[in-house]
Amino acid sequence: MKQCMVGLATLGGVAALTGLASAGPDWTEVGDAGSTISSAQAPRGEGQIRSLSGRLGGRGEIEDFEDLYYIGIASPTTFRLELTSPDFNAQLFVFHITLSGSALGLLANDNADEETYAPLILPYATDGTGVTLDLPGIYLIAVAGSGRMPVSSTGQIFRYDSNTEISGADGPGGLNRHIGWVGEGEVGTYRVQMEGTVFPEVPAPGSLGVLALGGLIACRRRA
Repeated sequence: MKQCMVGLATLGGVAALTGLASAGPDWTEVGDAGSTISSAQAPRGEGQIRSLSGRLGGRGEIEDFEDLYYIGIASPTTFRLELTSPDFNAQLFVFHITLSGSALGLLANDNADEETYAPLILPYATDGTGVTLDLPGIYLIAVAGSGRMPVSSTGQIFRYDSNTEISGADGPGGLNRHIGWVGEGEVGTYRVQMEGTVFPEVPAPGSLGVLALGGLIACRRRA
């Protein structure tokens, strides 16, 4: 096993996450949510956010096979992402944001169980990596079709030994920042149901470096 310590960007403290007035709670994709941290869409609102809805493909974009969004996680212990009744074989991914404004892989899931194409992410990996999401802050989530995988400069960030596992970032590219995607994509509509989440307070594009460093996450990589 190899251990690593990675930084987590927060919303400037738990108070900033929990002290917002109730509003929302749903967000529908505006235009096209992007494919990297620099083009990810930031839902706008206050208070709890309960769902994200959108579509991959279908608007004439070239290779619109993944959508990324910023979200605020206020309650890691109750955090849950679930893609309900997608009309394609979908995946979900969670990335945390470093102080320098990079995205590093955290958790991923292809199928919640053998009977569904709908993915589910809880605040911990089930693949033996020991990865947990245990700090509030701003994160990135991504929706993509099965087989479409995020990569860093050294390869795929996640590795599935089972298509139902919640995977930690244990692929050959798991220790490096996300830079793009590989693999065949799928298109269709989605709705991501969320718990423990709030609308994010995201700085203007290009200003992610001002996010406060909130703490450290321990992760394990399988040999």
